[in-house]
Amino acid sequence: MNKHDLIYLADLNHAESIRETGRWKADSEIIEQDDLLMVAGGDKSPATNSAMRIGDHPRPPADEIMDRVRDYFGNRERGYSLHIRRHLDPDLEDLCRSAEMVKISESPGMSIQEPIRMKDLPSGITIKIIEDKSGAVDFASVAIDSYQSLGMPQKIGEKIFATPERMLRPYNHLVVAYLDGKPVSAAMLMFSHAIAGIYWVGTVESARKKGLAEACTSFVTNEGFKRGAPCVILQASQFGEPIYRRLGFQEFTRYPWYMHFNQRNK
Repeated sequence: MNKHDLIYLADLNHAESIRETGRWKADSEIIEQDDLLMVAGGDKSPATNSAMRIGDHPRPPADEIMDRVRDYFGNRERGYSLHIRRHLDPDLEDLCRSAEMVKISESPGMSIQEPIRMKDLPSGITIKIIEDKSGAVDFASVAIDSYQSLGMPQKIGEKIFATPERMLRPYNHLVVAYLDGKPVSAAMLMFSHAIAGIYWVGTVESARKKGLAEACTSFVTNEGFKRGAPCVILQASQFGEPIYRRLGFQEFTRYPWYMHFNQRNK
């Protein structure tokens, strides 16, 4: 796969992950018009109210996008976030900076195009494929706990995963690592636009430094190739990036993430 196609499909998979997270709440609203995606997540947090340009060009103009986003979420009295594609959206990122939006992260977009050799699991660890509600609840518990280290408050995580069974879709592949029967690490693989993307990799604080995030990432990566994906992509957190590089993932762009907080609901 050439780099142009990789980036285009990775952008679409990333956008689909934003839609998918919105679908986990029945009261979410998903709007897509003129190459602008906006998802209102049912509450007022900027973490669940997101927008992203989705065309393979830097249009609509950045000022038009910002006006539409402000109006859409402002009318709902919500904070909001903007997902930026560094390779296409430098104009939009400039507006985020000038508007003094808060830069939450600058995740490297990374990809791999061959399976990963699995290491032996530590003693007491088993990795299970999640296929029922009880497993989805375990997955959610790991995500809610582990993502607090990345600045996601527990109450926001609980809103995102309020109905974890909605994650159980044929295009999603969830795994949880258990330590002596307790869920401690997890990862999700989402198929869309002919490729697979990895999301929600996390390990609870008490079980870190055991290679569990690496094991779960390797497991779902290999599942992607087994199911025919030509490549597997992800957007790395500051904690995950060294792990993914060690596994063979290579950076192809950056995805900065900016937030605007509604002061009345902060």
